[in-house]
Order: sequence, then C-alpha cells, then structure tokens
Amino acid sequence: MIRAALIISLFALPASAQTWKPVPGAANASLSIDTAGIKREGKWRVFRTRTTALGMEGTIIGTVAMDCAAGITELRGQRLLARGKVVRERVFPVAKRPRQKIPNPAKDPAFRMVCRS
Repeated sequence: MIRAALIISLFALPASAQTWKPVPGAANASLSIDTAGIKREGKWRVFRTRTTALGMEGTIIGTVAMDCAAGITELRGQRLLARGKVVRERVFPVAKRPRQKIPNPAKDPAFRMVCRS
C-alpha cells in the first residue's frame, strides 16, 4: 500500500518550515508527513515523510511525490538518520523511481492529507 512507499522518502528543508502530521494506520511504525513542505511540481505534489518503526534504530526521512489526479505515488529518495548522522542515503534516478497505484485514494489518509491541502 501507499504506506510502504511513504515509509521511505524526502530531503531536509529548513527546520522552521516543518509541520509534521501523523498518518494513522501503521501497526508497527509511526509515519508523519511534513504538510508545510508540500510543493507542486507539474502534476506532482512533492513532500517529505518521517518514519520510525519498532526495533529500528533511527528515522527514515523520505522524498515522495503524489499524482493526485492519477492516484499514483512515486518514491524519489530516502535518508536514514541515526545518532544525529546520515547513515544511508538513496536517490532514485527518474527512470527507476518506484511507483505505486493507490488502491482507494478516497480512504487513504496520506492521499487525503497531501491532495486536499
């Protein structure tokens, strides 16, 4: 589902521009979206996610894009932060960005948060 893609992405914006809102639904993880940082890029709305999971050391900050009209999410990059440092960073080239169709956008909390803002 969309949560799997969202668990992975976005790059840092200035701290003052962050407004993290929790996305309900993940059983063993905590997912939030930086609603203040949502930006339009053509048909895409690009935003950051922050994920922590039970038993995982660190936080994953992801860069995700959502095509609200098509109901598609695209993973653009991710950073794993632990102990105040970037432990791992991954940026997906345009042709290799993982995409996922959102099965039921009207009921998906992340879709509603991003596309109705």
